[in-house]
Amino acid sequence: MSELAAIEAVIHAYFQGLHQGNPDLVQKAFLPEAEIFGYYEGELVTITLREYLNILKRQSPPVLLGEEFDMLISGIDQIGRIASVRTRYLFQALRYTEYLALLNIDGDWKIVNKTFHHDPD
Repeated sequence: MSELAAIEAVIHAYFQGLHQGNPDLVQKAFLPEAEIFGYYEGELVTITLREYLNILKRQSPPVLLGEEFDMLISGIDQIGRIASVRTRYLFQALRYTEYLALLNIDGDWKIVNKTFHHDPD
């Protein structure tokens, strides 16, 4: 498998975890020490991966809400064992753009940092 295909596989597993409400799939995509920063409704959000997973556990997954799968990779920049991935997705009727920083650690790509922006209507 090429490096780009391996990166895409991690991101698609992350997307499936979000859409299906499966925090275990989401967690597998991230390094345990990952941090998440972003803007939601104009307010700065700073949380750990553990906090993020707890939020996901409390929410109804999009698939159960009848929301169609609308998550895509809009760009990948990879050199050596580092990568940056830009995504856009719909989650509970809200549109998000995010940038994910990944590292290849011992042959496995992991998200080490997530920055996001909630795109208000």
